[in-house]
Amino acid sequence: MEIAHRLAAGEPVQDITDVRGTAFVQRQPRPDWVEIDSTEVDTPGRVEEHLNPYVMTSQADMSCATEPADSPALEAGEQVVRIMPALHGKGVKVSDRSKTVIRLPSYEQVKSDPVLYAHASRVLHLETNPGNARALVQAHGTGKTARDVWLNPPPIPLTTAEMDWVFGLPYARSPHPSYADAQGRHDGETKIPAWEMIRFSVNIMRGCFGGCTFCSITEHEGRIIQSRSQASILQEIEEIRDKVQGFTGVVSDLGGPTANMYRLGCASPKIEAACRKPSCVYPDICSNLTTDHGPLVRLYRKARELKGIKKILIGSGLRYDLAVRSPEYVQELVQHHVGGYLKIAPEHTEGGPLSKMMKPGIGTYDRFKEMFERFSAEAGKKQYLIPYFIAAHPGTSDEDMMNLALWLKRNGFRADQVQTFYPSPMATATAMYHSGKNPLRKVGRASEAVDVVKGDRRRRLHKAFLRYHDANNWPLLREALQKMGRADLIGPGKHQLIPRHQPLTDGSYQSPRRKQSTPVAGAQTDTQRDPRGIQKPRKGLVLTQHTGLPPRPGTVGKASRQSTIRSGAAAEGRAPGRGKTRGR
Repeated sequence: MEIAHRLAAGEPVQDITDVRGTAFVQRQPRPDWVEIDSTEVDTPGRVEEHLNPYVMTSQADMSCATEPADSPALEAGEQVVRIMPALHGKGVKVSDRSKTVIRLPSYEQVKSDPVLYAHASRVLHLETNPGNARALVQAHGTGKTARDVWLNPPPIPLTTAEMDWVFGLPYARSPHPSYADAQGRHDGETKIPAWEMIRFSVNIMRGCFGGCTFCSITEHEGRIIQSRSQASILQEIEEIRDKVQGFTGVVSDLGGPTANMYRLGCASPKIEAACRKPSCVYPDICSNLTTDHGPLVRLYRKARELKGIKKILIGSGLRYDLAVRSPEYVQELVQHHVGGYLKIAPEHTEGGPLSKMMKPGIGTYDRFKEMFERFSAEAGKKQYLIPYFIAAHPGTSDEDMMNLALWLKRNGFRADQVQTFYPSPMATATAMYHSGKNPLRKVGRASEAVDVVKGDRRRRLHKAFLRYHDANNWPLLREALQKMGRADLIGPGKHQLIPRHQPLTDGSYQSPRRKQSTPVAGAQTDTQRDPRGIQKPRKGLVLTQHTGLPPRPGTVGKASRQSTIRSGAAAEGRAPGRGKTRGR
């Protein structure tokens, strides 16, 4: 909006280089800025040791990390990646962060060197706090094509009044008319799954301070929570009730990136502006973080009292490590806002992968499970907690997956829909996957290596451990267990993972990616084959994983009805809004 106003006022677009959250190309150096080589800030803040996730760490020193005057000493045998520094700029103090830019390794260097890629990713993620982030610059090209790409610091978070103004604009609350049928409706052939998922949902906040490495919400929305007022949220619920066709009185979601971070944040604005920790809840909840769920409980109760509202579900991700700090909130959630199933995502049970995900240990899940079952029983409801897990996440060994499978069997879980980790743009786990290094710590040629699960066979094995009950997976699991020296887990006993006998199965396997992007074999009505015998969509057929939009008027065929699958999710189709609550 600021850019639009400045352009309308006649300001040349090439002069608009100071808008936060934007990037631009610069051909010449900027002499009024101080440039710092990124290797000088490779470790901007204190990084805590990865603690045992099974141990409660409330007694540990969880103070926020800020930038020290001197870089910490290197560990034995470790070398920091260094590039020749290029400091310039006159009359500007280095301490003036508003005029300081960090130069990352060039695009060509990052593209060809995985270690430099991990280093650049680490610096990018450490410069995400609007209160202290500095601009970043990276060289692209050489010779006459050389130019610098500048990335300005993140935007200042919106106030509650600004959030209310944005969400109070006169939105159509309907997909574009070009996708509707002759009656202007989006039913039957013109039904859009992505729209159905959010049709009766309300976004109450933006941002997430969780810092999960497989997620990039922080890079898109920031880690400082921006909440709407209660009045603004209730008004939107009433507008959905009165204006949106097909509303039956059930609000599918009252949440955001994380459902229970509404109005949570740092207790001190000064500390918040100086903090450089990538997460406020790992390895445990920061002592400076407010965890009062009272405003959210009051919002739930007010929303339920609205005329014409029968049920309000919470379909967004839930941080159960925050929820257990507020038994009142868990009781309110379980007894009034769960549609029979609550999907929680502990992601794993073992310390190795959890430390690379920056997720709490399984002990916190056990605490939440006890509260969930107790409050469900008090309400006289039979409700079930469904945990989600990720297979093949960076830092996961074969033994880790075996132990997870044993945990699943002991607890009576049989996962039907699972998915292996896929790298997604900007996520820290993607840097781990590509580089084999851990950007959560100092990055160097000899720094900590991460076990990256690559190759179809090993990725299939990790997924097979999650589906240990599928007979199609038993041959692969038998072979792996024997190689791991764990043949004792093969047999008929309750403590054993898979049986010795092999029933007659089709032995079929289809990778999730191929399943989601290729028409099913035999669907000749919607596909044709090229000269090589490969199926391809018929002309006019719209296939998309991201929107599920039907074809525009004039095209032939039916739309692929596939909605977005979050990369790195623990289950296929785990997007919110399916009538069942899920947690994070």
